Amino acid sequence: MRSTFLLLCLLTVVHTFGILRKDKSRNHQEITRTAVLRATATTCVETEGFTMPKPLNMKTLAEACGKMKYEDHFEKAIRVICYYNVKTDLLSDPEYHFNNEKFKMGRKLITDGITKITGQVMSQSFDDARETLGEILHTLQDFYSHSNWIELGNTSPYTALINPDEELKNIADELQETCEKDCVKKTCRASLKEDIINNKILTSGYFGSKKPAGKCSHGGGLDLTTGFGKSWNGINKDSRDSSHGSLHKKAAVVAIEASVKLLENIRDKINNPNSFLRLVGLHEEKPKGSLKTLLFSAFKDRYPDASEGAEFDD
Repeated sequence: MRSTFLLLCLLTVVHTFGILRKDKSRNHQEITRTAVLRATATTCVETEGFTMPKPLNMKTLAEACGKMKYEDHFEKAIRVICYYNVKTDLLSDPEYHFNNEKFKMGRKLITDGITKITGQVMSQSFDDARETLGEILHTLQDFYSHSNWIELGNTSPYTALINPDEELKNIADELQETCEKDCVKKTCRASLKEDIINNKILTSGYFGSKKPAGKCSHGGGLDLTTGFGKSWNGINKDSRDSSHGSLHKKAAVVAIEASVKLLENIRDKINNPNSFLRLVGLHEEKPKGSLKTLLFSAFKDRYPDASEGAEFDD
């Protein structure tokens, strides 16, 4: 119990989409849950008599998939996946969060994870596969909040992040300046350089104690790269009140879509719909999980409908 309490304390100060609830903001658990429900629904489409449920939630989907008796297992599997997603926030290396322009390393974590999950499922190690899945979903989701992908006008996922054969294009050079000089007033926020926007150059915020000259900061109370008293001067979109919080909704919506594509990619590689359903808990085998693995998704759901177009209540 003590370790669970310490984990909760540490995770209340993380630098990501977050685990705590903020008004009209999606956290990692909510993004993950929505994605799992949507990917599971597309898996059950070929089930005889399947009709897309409305609203889309664990109960209605388990029934539509003809697996109502496994609803509790479904819920537990999603909670376990969410736990390992949230736990990844304790890893400070920038590639786990796509900070510091670590795009190649972050992509490798994701694609290696997809390969690992495929092997774990094939060897019937479903509990291990859920752990790996939660970890790489976290990293993938952070890309949309921590990079300037959304600021560049993109409204769909970056498929190169889950496809190792696809080239990562237009990444900022190591010495290339990406953000304008620091603002002096909270009202201006961090501003990407005009050539970065015009040339569709990919960058991300730096987080920690220092950053190269001219690079963007992540922003937030724990980010020292912004300078003293300038926690607002960053480009993250983790919540509505983040540095670039006006783009939070767009980032979260694309992060959900990207998470669905990752799950469908794994399903296609497994090439066995029943094994995928077992991975997400729609199976007679009950997923393993202690109290701490269920802790971060035990609250009443704020978004009871995971259907497309129902992401937020504005």
